[in-house]
Amino acid sequence: MILTRNACMVACCLAILSVTTQAKHEAKSICNSELKVTRNYQAVPPGALVGNSNIHARALSPWTWRINFEEDRIPKTISEAVCSSKYCIDPKSGPGWAQNEVTLNSVPIPQNLLVLHFNNTLACYQASFISVTMGCTCVQARMA
Repeated sequence: MILTRNACMVACCLAILSVTTQAKHEAKSICNSELKVTRNYQAVPPGALVGNSNIHARALSPWTWRINFEEDRIPKTISEAVCSSKYCIDPKSGPGWAQNEVTLNSVPIPQNLLVLHFNNTLACYQASFISVTMGCTCVQARMA
């Protein structure tokens, strides 16, 4: 009776392993044709930028935007932040003029972003993550 149970468990495990291995192999060689991407996938919802459209210029650690474009990627265009200075703006400086505060460093804020890259060999899109700088922030400078 125990031998029969063990034989059954071994057979079941082998069957599951076989199906799992086959599924992994098929996933590597077959594209999913169910992916649908609308033409306006990059459209900004109405009101999304209200009040935040110039936050990059008003920050104590300001940044500018650089465009990252790849034809065979979704999204094709990604805006990446570039810190404007190594140092942050002194929050005590008066209006209309800004002084750098050397005890505060401006550092980038990275974020992983899911993108789709077109694979010419398989003739389909494949998902991957890329690191994108979303903005800059102030941190205390390291004292050596």
